[in-house]
Amino acid sequence: MYRSILNAASRARSPLSVAIALAIVPSVLHANQLEEVTVVAEKRSESLQDLSQAVTAMSSDDLETKGIESFVDLSGVAPGVTVAKNEGYKTVISIRGVGNEANQNAIANPSVSYHMDGIYIASPFALQTDFIDVERIEVLRGPQGTLFGQNSTGGAINVISSAPSTEAFSGKVDTTLGSYNLQKVRGSVNVPLSDTVAMRTSLTSATRDGFSKNVLNGQELDDMENLSLRTDWLFDLSANTSLRVFGQAFDEDANGAAIKGIDDPTPDERKLAQDTRSKYTLESRIVGAILETDLGAVTLKTLGSWQKDDILVVRDNDRHSYELNPEYTISAFDPETSEVETRTLEVNMISNQPLFDKVDWIVGAFYLDTELENHIREELDTNGNGVLDGYPTTFPDVFAGDVGFISDAFPTRESLSLYGQTTFYANDTTRLITGLRYTEDEVYSEVSNFFVPEPDIIEAETDVVTGRLALEHDLNETTMVYGSYTRGFKPGGSNLTYGNGEDGSPALVDPTFEDETIDAFELGIKAELLDGLLRTNLASFYYQYDNLQFQATDPDIFQGGVANIPESEIYGTELEVTALLGSAWLLDLKLAAIESEITSDFDALDNVAVSGTFFGDELLRYNSRENVNGNELAKTPGMTADLSLQYTSTFDSGTAFTGTLQYTYRGSFSQRIFENPAVDKVPAYNVVNAVAAFDLPNSWGFDLMAMNLFDEDGVNSRMSDVFGVNATGVELIPPRQLMARARYQF
Repeated sequence: MYRSILNAASRARSPLSVAIALAIVPSVLHANQLEEVTVVAEKRSESLQDLSQAVTAMSSDDLETKGIESFVDLSGVAPGVTVAKNEGYKTVISIRGVGNEANQNAIANPSVSYHMDGIYIASPFALQTDFIDVERIEVLRGPQGTLFGQNSTGGAINVISSAPSTEAFSGKVDTTLGSYNLQKVRGSVNVPLSDTVAMRTSLTSATRDGFSKNVLNGQELDDMENLSLRTDWLFDLSANTSLRVFGQAFDEDANGAAIKGIDDPTPDERKLAQDTRSKYTLESRIVGAILETDLGAVTLKTLGSWQKDDILVVRDNDRHSYELNPEYTISAFDPETSEVETRTLEVNMISNQPLFDKVDWIVGAFYLDTELENHIREELDTNGNGVLDGYPTTFPDVFAGDVGFISDAFPTRESLSLYGQTTFYANDTTRLITGLRYTEDEVYSEVSNFFVPEPDIIEAETDVVTGRLALEHDLNETTMVYGSYTRGFKPGGSNLTYGNGEDGSPALVDPTFEDETIDAFELGIKAELLDGLLRTNLASFYYQYDNLQFQATDPDIFQGGVANIPESEIYGTELEVTALLGSAWLLDLKLAAIESEITSDFDALDNVAVSGTFFGDELLRYNSRENVNGNELAKTPGMTADLSLQYTSTFDSGTAFTGTLQYTYRGSFSQRIFENPAVDKVPAYNVVNAVAAFDLPNSWGFDLMAMNLFDEDGVNSRMSDVFGVNATGVELIPPRQLMARARYQF
């Protein structure tokens, strides 16, 4: 903990040390106590125990032990974190019940922001990529209204990559073989090119057969064919200035996800029958630069990036087959494509010495420019002959064919923010944190549906002030209590489709949707007990959630979009415990209990409940809306838990052994806010993983891994289509996988 103002010099960190700060969760020191965990959750390097907010940090060793290779694998591992897949190619991260319920809108933003080495990653499709050469991951729970700004109403995830070093030539390589013909090769090398220049390059190649199979056409689904490349360069321009430039690429070319229809009678949960042959490709590119200059009393840091994601999906949209389920109209997205290009620039100044020996501070500015190109081509068997006969590509002739939903959208978003945060040291044991952020956000969109020659032009803009107020107090040398208030927001935007009210039914979906905001109150305690053998962090929170953005349905056919639910609330408690049990055993426990509820009257139309209606039924659809007051928020399990027990020992030969047994529980939740019992209930699941690691004295290592040891067919999500046939499909977690890995360090 921070003990006094006299320790300010030792507390200060240069930006370079911030970038390479180690965060080894939890390991054993020679003194047989838990090692300090260092994070950059507030843009400067500091102890996890000194932060007046809930943060979970996972080292590279934790990621390996728990089989965390992508964002989906974080579900349930950090308290209150749920990661659900959507439509087979979207990843929806929810923290404490705050996620992205408008993910089918190209311009709508996630509620959990993703940062790579301090750079904001804008595209939601970047959440589909795999982690590569990661030093640690920090999960910040709760709104980040000051330092991270918009799109972090739920929290933020910081991925910290292993940085280049001028100290020594080094590297590592490993090969993994496993179930379903898994073949994975990873390698990284650090090369000091001079005393001032270093390069670190990493490569990962992974292929795997599918977990599931389409019995009609023999196509394997949930397969994998990925290639990741990262090259990172460090230039020490002077004694006080460094430049880091990196490029990262991820390519995936696979058959796509298995989304089994809820009425598909095919035996075996991992087999399905669908008419359409699936395809999925993703190309993700990031180029970033970080310039840091130590000016003595302050450090100046500039972060810039160019990002581009290009995704193509072909999928069976009715999730059933005409042969086995003729009651479902054949529907296929062939294809749906999205291209997202983003440029970001951030400049901040961080104090290295307290102002007037009393105040640490940080000020900064952030700019974002995002351009999207989104195309949807849906074929729908409108004549019911069991065959997709195509459609003309001109308006209005398109309606003479087997057409579902056709859209061409070109939205853009431009955002500018100014922010500042201070820490005032009232005395040796008490600190006051204040922060403000001002954001201007503009959206411009051109949308043409069904090949209409003149596109709709939709514009929206907002400006908002968010911030944070927190009080920290040290009860003793190893225990801190805190209370905080934070206001976060996610900007509104424009819809691809919306109601017009010209058919006698009032519109439920407007051309634009509003900002959503959260007022978050949190109380917490962080303690290290028993002379460093036990670490306990406890946090309780209450959220007032206004204008929740969610995917709504309009009475007009094919006119769904994003709308806002006026008021909701969320409250809960989280517990993290890490304990050394003797000299060889380590216990790590993470728990979260959450309650959520929509607290205002709001009429919404459940598209699943009005399946079978079509043009001419608009008033009937409007009269079928329901009041969702009292319903729980989507993707909010009542409880999540992660328990790990680790044993370490060294054989007489010098070989170190580490055995880890991990249990993860993710509670049940409702997929959507409607709580429709036929389609929305996502059951709980339990997963057990076991890992045995052997580290030989000669730089070799070997691992044996059993993931999902008891082969649980856990449900990750249940996705209901918001357009067309309103079908619901189920995505499962990965089945049992047995793997062996050989690794070598040099």
